[in-house]
Amino acid sequence: MIQVGKWRVDIVSGGRFLHDGGVLFGIVPKSIWQNVQPADDQNLVPLAMNCVLARNDTHCVLIDTGHGSKLSPLDRKSHGLFPGWPLLDELSALGVSPEQVDHVVLSHLHWDHSGGATSKVNGAVIPTFPSAQFVVNRQEWADATSGQVERSGGYVSADFLPLEEAGQLRLVDHLEEIVPGIQVLQTGGHTLGHQAVLIESNGKGLIYLGDIGPTSHHIRKLWCTSYDLDLIRTREVKKQLFDFAAQNSYSVIWNHDLDIPISQIALHPKREYLVQTEIL
Repeated sequence: MIQVGKWRVDIVSGGRFLHDGGVLFGIVPKSIWQNVQPADDQNLVPLAMNCVLARNDTHCVLIDTGHGSKLSPLDRKSHGLFPGWPLLDELSALGVSPEQVDHVVLSHLHWDHSGGATSKVNGAVIPTFPSAQFVVNRQEWADATSGQVERSGGYVSADFLPLEEAGQLRLVDHLEEIVPGIQVLQTGGHTLGHQAVLIESNGKGLIYLGDIGPTSHHIRKLWCTSYDLDLIRTREVKKQLFDFAAQNSYSVIWNHDLDIPISQIALHPKREYLVQTEIL
């Protein structure tokens, strides 16, 4: 737990999985990335799904939900998922029930970020958090629901269409305030409607990077995933976010990093970024 002004921020797990290292690091040669992220004999590396619970006296906000509980055994195997879905148990350990979450902000609608937004109950797929407003970027929603394979092929409709059917969907744009102290930043890059989340209070701040910075190793300027739809945009916005975090001593969340889920960023005199694992 860290305190960001009036916000208590806890990192909670949306699951763990194994993922192809070549996809995770894109154009970076394995001879380089394996020095910081060793892979197994199938080229797989273990990753987290780090979600964020932010609470103050008024609001209980969850950022991303992990993979959820709907996936079939075959899908779980193909994604290399670890057993179970720990998110609800970890929320319960913090004294938070699904009914108490009033906002769920989704960085984007890929299965490992939005799968837990809905659950299957008695054969029906319904929102996991019955009292929550689910916050999705407008462009992201348009692409995910377009029906065009080129745009919607990476999405699972059961993860998000029930949110609209239940009347719990809120579409937002760049720099829109979700609740006082929390706003979304449309980054593009990974998907056209990908959004980061900024939490600020009393001069303190935290940025949930989503897949703009999936692991702390992606602090390197040119390291991006193969899934990024607009590689140049990812590189540009990543630099902007890292500069902003470094200049303001804001913490950042690396949502797929098992070892360093949160850190601060220092700016080297030669303008090379350094990860700081200690939160000051």
